[in-house]
Amino acid sequence: MTWFKLAFRNVFRQKKRSFLLASAIAFGMLSITLLNSLTGAMGNAIKTNFSAALGGHVYISGQVVSPKGYSTSRINQSQVIDQAIASLDVLLVETKRRSSVRAQFVFGSKTDSIQVQGVQLANETLLEKKVRVIRGDLNAIEQGNSVALPMNKARQMGVSLGDTVLVKGATASGQQNLLQWQVVALIADQGSFGRSSAYASLKSVNAMLNIEPTEYQRVNLVLEDMQQMHKVTEQLKQQFSQLASLKPVVEDEGGMRAMRGMMSGSRTFIDEPWQGTQFDVTNLDDVTESVMSVVNGLDWVAKIIFAIMLVITLVGISNSYRMVLLERVAEIGNMRAMGAQASNVFRLFIYEAIILAVLGTVSGLVLAEIGILAIESLSFEGSRGPARMFTVAGQLPLTASLSSIAATSGLILIMCVLAAYFPARSAAKLDPAEALRTAT
Repeated sequence: MTWFKLAFRNVFRQKKRSFLLASAIAFGMLSITLLNSLTGAMGNAIKTNFSAALGGHVYISGQVVSPKGYSTSRINQSQVIDQAIASLDVLLVETKRRSSVRAQFVFGSKTDSIQVQGVQLANETLLEKKVRVIRGDLNAIEQGNSVALPMNKARQMGVSLGDTVLVKGATASGQQNLLQWQVVALIADQGSFGRSSAYASLKSVNAMLNIEPTEYQRVNLVLEDMQQMHKVTEQLKQQFSQLASLKPVVEDEGGMRAMRGMMSGSRTFIDEPWQGTQFDVTNLDDVTESVMSVVNGLDWVAKIIFAIMLVITLVGISNSYRMVLLERVAEIGNMRAMGAQASNVFRLFIYEAIILAVLGTVSGLVLAEIGILAIESLSFEGSRGPARMFTVAGQLPLTASLSSIAATSGLILIMCVLAAYFPARSAAKLDPAEALRTAT
């Protein structure tokens, strides 16, 4: 403890030098903590927004071959779906059976293209909590031939509650269909990434797609624990391969395979038709793979910048302690002459490096926490386009990872000790008599 107190005194004896070294360490800790928190927040925001936009964490889609040999996006084997989901050993929050269509809405002389989600409100208890109804009643869409329109789209077309609009869309077989729907609710814009969605009953959307009322295009599973989505994906694939037919995996498709599974209206001529539904299972990570690769790239850039900063800082620490060694030759000679062991001198230098590392790391963490609070207080409510995918409800919720902080702090401590190791060893090897003679 005596040598540690002496090291503490030595650190503050050269205040300017110690301040500069600790500031360099603090800046490195501040930078890597903020960058890690930022990339982590961006990754969480992307997954949260995609999960909200796509309606779940695991997605089951299906392809059925028409009599003319073309594939259509739909599921006509509900019993297989029920059996596969019943076999899962994880907790599900919701099981959503949905169809969707990109429809052209016509009212008077104005038109607009809107994505319409066909839902079963009885199976989507969380939807009413997420969708803010401004006028009308969302439950009225279950009456059929009715729709809940986003308020911004309704204003653009001059549509009011109770109006009847023409809706034009493509059927599952690629033909055009024209229906009349009544606007029974006006809702707040629920769009992600600048896109708005309307809601209708599953039967209404199926009528537009010209598929059976009991069919649907996909099943979205909302899990209690999102971390289990890969486990659920593998279990479902195993079940479908046993109970029905599973779509072969094409490695070159990458994340586009998942996105195509979420889209309706895609038709492909099938050389070797199959019977029933050919199932495909994807999850949130498959859909966000390409976007997350950008975030991961930013994370690696942050780590490289931190490594460069750390090396520069440690070179400075090593050079500083070589200067300290030259300045303290007489002091070291006196300590050795008074009975101090070489190991005591070595520990003195190492303790000083540890104290600097701790002071710099703690200061950097305090500044990083202030920076996190400042960034979280900013509002990005007015952002549009791709920028919206990096925020949640107009905010960027940063969270400092404890594991990342612990790893960074440990790395800084180790590197500071290594930077002081060789000067400390040289100090310990000084001959007392030679040191006193050189100093005089």
